[in-house]
Amino acid sequence: MASSSPPSSSANQNTITNPSNLRPTTYDTWCGVAHGCTKKLGLKICGFLQRNNSLEDKSRIVSSFKERQSSKNLLVCENIETESRFRRTETDFSNLYARDLLPAKNGEEPTMQFLLEVVDILMNYVRKTFDRSTKVLDFHHPHQLLEGIEGFNLELSDNPESLEQILVDCRDTLKYGVRTGHPRFFNQLSTGLDMIGLAGEWLTSTANTNMFTYEIAPVFVLMEQITLRKMREIIGWNGKDGDGIFSPGGAISNMYSIMAARYKYFPDVKTKGMAAVPKLIIFTSEHSHYSMKKAGAALGFGTENVILIKCNERGKIIPADLEAKIIESKQKGHVPLYVNATAGTTVYGAFDPIDEIADICEKYNLWLHVDAAWGGGLLMSRRHRHKLNGIERADSVTWNPHKMMGVLLQCSAILLREKVII
Repeated sequence: MASSSPPSSSANQNTITNPSNLRPTTYDTWCGVAHGCTKKLGLKICGFLQRNNSLEDKSRIVSSFKERQSSKNLLVCENIETESRFRRTETDFSNLYARDLLPAKNGEEPTMQFLLEVVDILMNYVRKTFDRSTKVLDFHHPHQLLEGIEGFNLELSDNPESLEQILVDCRDTLKYGVRTGHPRFFNQLSTGLDMIGLAGEWLTSTANTNMFTYEIAPVFVLMEQITLRKMREIIGWNGKDGDGIFSPGGAISNMYSIMAARYKYFPDVKTKGMAAVPKLIIFTSEHSHYSMKKAGAALGFGTENVILIKCNERGKIIPADLEAKIIESKQKGHVPLYVNATAGTTVYGAFDPIDEIADICEKYNLWLHVDAAWGGGLLMSRRHRHKLNGIERADSVTWNPHKMMGVLLQCSAILLREKVII
């Protein structure tokens, strides 16, 4: 049983009455308090401590306070300098032109003032975008905009425009455009204006590079690789052998998937063209995106060889009809190549039964693509992910982060389960 006897008197002396054990912590604490106070009150605290401590301690406390106060004053001066540097001043932009901005000699101040004006224009637009009392669109007919209203002019001048005119054009461009981030904007399948995405757009535009090679864009190239790998993992492809690329939009991503499928089964097409392959057939939902037929035309399949599969009353592919049309194509001597399952159709928002379609593709050795341009964002949802059950069995997936994930337009990815096919 633990002893309940009181501690010894020597222990009490060491822990309670010996001030030397408390001084370092006490001094540091009070110095911190003094630092956090105004100069006058801080000096009073130091004076109080000086009356109760040795000369050495007094000197240490006062010098510590002065050092911290000096650092604080320096920081304030730096902040004032920064604020003055980024402060808008009255500037006559009517006599300034692009040639007066950086990298022109003495161009830093005009550049700063011009960009601050642009940011002000953008911030006013952002505020109005989220204001429910404003219009989604200040509508005008095309001829009105082309003819010029209220000084708005789309014609290209043969002479340089002043920075003042460029700022006016910036305001008018936003004034007569559609506020896609407005709470009452319900057209298209994008998700409005995201502030982090906006900052990212500013950053990438400032970097002003492409992504041809690592040499020209080392950070962006690695970011793309890591992001695409993460997207493949979310799909359910846990291996490291997958591939992918960001593209200009979902239509191009879908077209890339057909090209990959054709090259996978008929690699000679790369050098010999469509003359080296039999008549290839593509299968897709009757409610699928129009990009499927466009890809069939652009890639030389022919729109007649893009076969539409019937859907049920909820807009989903009927697997039995898919299998029947695959058999029918084979009986005609054609070669079924590719099946597109849609995860989120444009009109109905329907999700095709991917698992059942995957069974058919495996049975007849067809490439399975999932067009999840719209619905891919649900892979991030614990509640709704089940709508894409079976997507991990696909050979390729189109996924547009700009549709449900807050990424600004355009951002589409084509993701492949196998590497070195694109």
